[in-house]
Amino acid sequence: MEQRKHHQATGIFWAAVSVLCWGTLFPAVSYLIKRGNVDCYSMAHIRFLAAGLIMLCILRFKNKKFPGSEFCKKDWFLIIFQSIFAAGMSVLLFYGQSLGLPVVNASMLEAEAPLLIFILGILILHCKTSLLQTLGLVFGFGGSLLVLKVVGKDGFMIKSFSTGDMMVFLGAVCWALYTVLANPTIKRIGGLLYTGWSLFFAGLWILLFQLTAGFEFHYPVKIPDVLCTLYLGLIPTALAFFSWNNAQRYISTGLLAISGYFTPILTALLGWLFFRETVTMIQGIGMILVIGSALIEPEIANLLRNFRKAKD
Repeated sequence: MEQRKHHQATGIFWAAVSVLCWGTLFPAVSYLIKRGNVDCYSMAHIRFLAAGLIMLCILRFKNKKFPGSEFCKKDWFLIIFQSIFAAGMSVLLFYGQSLGLPVVNASMLEAEAPLLIFILGILILHCKTSLLQTLGLVFGFGGSLLVLKVVGKDGFMIKSFSTGDMMVFLGAVCWALYTVLANPTIKRIGGLLYTGWSLFFAGLWILLFQLTAGFEFHYPVKIPDVLCTLYLGLIPTALAFFSWNNAQRYISTGLLAISGYFTPILTALLGWLFFRETVTMIQGIGMILVIGSALIEPEIANLLRNFRKAKD
């Protein structure tokens, strides 16, 4: 029992770290793209390749051997195949936005992905769920729509469904598949090793797409662009993906999915703090719903009860 509590607490910790890291992703990407010196695809393959190489170098020096020397052919196949979905998530989102998709439509990826992870976890991993966990996910989904301004005082803000919206939805599907399909592999080889190689191959897939599509390359040269790209590779890529993947070793995909709804909250708060963006009352209500969705989630509720008992 004690070991299980420890595992749950560890998993929630790593999920929280990933949320904190990903909360800084969109502000950093927006800053970089608005400067106009780096294109989104070059930025994506640089940050994935850099993140993967840094993590693999750490493993090489730590273990004094080639990372993955113990892999069998099946392991290599699974990592390379599953990394396609990590790459696909970025490519589809950027491609959807290139079609003139409004920001509010593109933000639907953050609302759709946790719900898809929850559903695919049940269908593919046969994860058990409960009524409370399902309700928590529903509340979290509703709250995230308010935080992302998909739903506002004037109703549903997405007025039509376009090709760009389909790209964003497919991007959310890719992210959900990457998360769920990675679960057995991560539990077998570990979160750090899996993340390092999957990010490295994801970067190669994005680079291959960019070459095939004939898009121009615009690499960072100016100091602010270089520093921002480096930050993207280290924090909302390397650390965020490792934390997210490593959390799967300790908690269910259902709980991990609910944690994903906290990313829009942090993004909105950072936008308010650094870019003077307004946080509306409706967004505040959405934040309360998301927090409530986590508090009624059985694993978190049990941990909180045990914490209070231990304190008393």
